[in-house]
Amino acid sequence: MAIIKHFKRIQYIDYVIRHKATGDLESFARRNNISKTTLSEILMEMKAMGFPIKYDRTKRTYFYEEDGEMISCLFLRYGEVLERNKLKTMNTVENLCFSPGAVFEICKE
Repeated sequence: MAIIKHFKRIQYIDYVIRHKATGDLESFARRNNISKTTLSEILMEMKAMGFPIKYDRTKRTYFYEEDGEMISCLFLRYGEVLERNKLKTMNTVENLCFSPGAVFEICKE
């Protein structure tokens, strides 16, 4: 289940970045209980995935260069359009269930 732990860490990092409360690399890594090198690698992965992450040297915090947010759905069927309210219900891994057709879907309970 290492991938879920990694995904949840990215969700946490996204949350802290959106709130501009990261601090510098050292303090941000300490809050994540990981090394600076590991955090740098995760930030590079996130950038490669399209997260517009920048660092403000004056405020000593990471931020997003554009408005937006991470969604936790990793797969959408072609042609499927999600409304914002449906996206909000999907914002935690706990709300996703395995689906042979779509990989993940919202749990029906």
